[in-house]
Amino acid sequence: MRQRAAGRLTLAAVALVVVAAALSPVAAAAPPPRLAVTRNVLAGLAQATDFGPAPASTPLRLAISLARPDPTGEQALLDAVHDPADARYRHFLTVAQFAARFGVPRQRADAVTRWLRAGGLHVVSVSAARDLIVVDGTVRTVGALLRVPLHSFATTATGAAGATRTFLANTVAPVFPGGLGVRNVVGLNTLQRMRSLVGPRSLVGPRSGVGPLPAQSLCLAGMCTGGVTPGDLWSAYGQPAAFTGQGQRVAVLGAGRTDGVLADLRAFEAHFGLPVLPVTVRHPAGDRDFSDDTGRLEWDIDTQAASSVAPGLAGLDLYFGENLSDPDVAKVFSSFTDDPHSPRQATASYGECEAIPILSPIAGVPALSPYPPPVVAQGLGNNLDATLDTITRQAALEGKTIFAASGDNGSSCPLVAVGPVGGGNGLVNQGVPVTDSPASLPYVVAVGGTVLYTGSAGQRVREYGWAFSGGGSTLFTPAPSYQLGTPGVWLPCVSDPSQVCRGIADVSALAGDATGNGFDIVSSGQFLDGAGGGTSLSAPLWAGMWARVQSAAGGAGLGFANYALYRVGRNPASYSRDFFDVTSTDTATGLPAINGLYPTVPGWDYVTGFGTPRLAGLICDLTRRCGSGHPR
Repeated sequence: MRQRAAGRLTLAAVALVVVAAALSPVAAAAPPPRLAVTRNVLAGLAQATDFGPAPASTPLRLAISLARPDPTGEQALLDAVHDPADARYRHFLTVAQFAARFGVPRQRADAVTRWLRAGGLHVVSVSAARDLIVVDGTVRTVGALLRVPLHSFATTATGAAGATRTFLANTVAPVFPGGLGVRNVVGLNTLQRMRSLVGPRSLVGPRSGVGPLPAQSLCLAGMCTGGVTPGDLWSAYGQPAAFTGQGQRVAVLGAGRTDGVLADLRAFEAHFGLPVLPVTVRHPAGDRDFSDDTGRLEWDIDTQAASSVAPGLAGLDLYFGENLSDPDVAKVFSSFTDDPHSPRQATASYGECEAIPILSPIAGVPALSPYPPPVVAQGLGNNLDATLDTITRQAALEGKTIFAASGDNGSSCPLVAVGPVGGGNGLVNQGVPVTDSPASLPYVVAVGGTVLYTGSAGQRVREYGWAFSGGGSTLFTPAPSYQLGTPGVWLPCVSDPSQVCRGIADVSALAGDATGNGFDIVSSGQFLDGAGGGTSLSAPLWAGMWARVQSAAGGAGLGFANYALYRVGRNPASYSRDFFDVTSTDTATGLPAINGLYPTVPGWDYVTGFGTPRLAGLICDLTRRCGSGHPR
């Protein structure tokens, strides 16, 4: 009893001290507390060469996220508008409605922008919901305002493929005044960036010019090898002639130059006798330099794949930033989400490793640092996910779907910026079980890859999971509501083993293989037989095919696709009508296709999700528009 009484007296005494301090003139004049935004320092900086403070005039762009007031309410409404049994089904929010209902209070957002401007930063843009503020500054102004030293670094890989990369990075976490509600900052280093998921491929039969279509495929014993054409996919994936994407548009989220991409699209359309599709290029506010042409092959695949499987589209919208740096990618995603006239479906064929909290137990696991120093793990420091997560949830509440490539490194992700096997993409499984973002996020559709062989009439003869198709269990993202209870999704989160974590892929489509068997494309004015491949191809194919489904649905559309896909995918009665279950063996090994850690199995799996589409079945089950129209 004495101990309890003593405890009560101690607490009371503390309370009196706190109250007295709050009432004193000194406390009243004290500045507001400053709060650090954690998970914002690159892992492994101690192993890089530190050249000291970066030049003060070096420009920096930051994307600053503010916490929205009601994430629980957002999720509840998201579930409701996608539930056929709910009166709110398919009553998606407009951009203005979302901002009014869930946006950051204007007073708080204005306080943040005033503070940023007072610190010498230029406010480039503020999102419709006032939750994303993009600013430009210099090393001097950013460092002073956020109290972060910014240094120049270099990291060098070992081995024959070694290279040196220089970059800027903050050495401590940034801090903000308390009460502003800042939840994330992106752009304090120049190392982290998305990478295009077009990997190294053996281009089969590059052609000079784009004249009449030559016969590229070799067919033996009823099975053809070589490039797959748009017509092949109309047949193999059961795409009905009645619904070709009428009234729908597809967005491509990219970066850099677009003039060459448009020229290649026109040549591709002429090559295959497809309609000339209207294209609108949309740049985020404040972006000016679009000279980067390094992503041309990627954007060629995206535009040509998405449009050719939906020849009735009303148009393509290219949301292109300056580059694939994390702040610019956030800006592009936000521009698409905030556009009240944006298409209902988009494709993003780039990625970086999913976010791994720096302070989590896994950060100390040797398996996640498999490369000898000096290397810098850009994956372990990724904090863009926290920003994209809220942007994509807003898009889903607006009835929009982003299809994201699951990656081309199998059941791993390139954790290092430079390493013995490279830090880029393509046909190398680094062994570390980390998934690719944005595919790993809960509010996008992750698309895996398959190898498809067709017959002379374009029909599917064989299809199996691609060995380098990205897929697996995320480490820290709990399975979203639409995925819970799906047979095959069972692996627990590292952070909380009591929860099942999100699994990817959700669905899959043609990716080709390392020797070709991809999609026929035109790039840099040349016809390339079977050269379009990887999950960079799979994602835009699904964006185009989903536009066909949306054209059948009419009205407000079906919303964020994963709710509908998991609803029919979990139902045994509809699954076989709507999906081809990718369980075939890899012809090279005679074993079930495996992407490193995960095999293809009946039903949903961590390589191909539910599998590839039987589009006529999906349209019938999701829209009740059933018919026997021949595929096109």
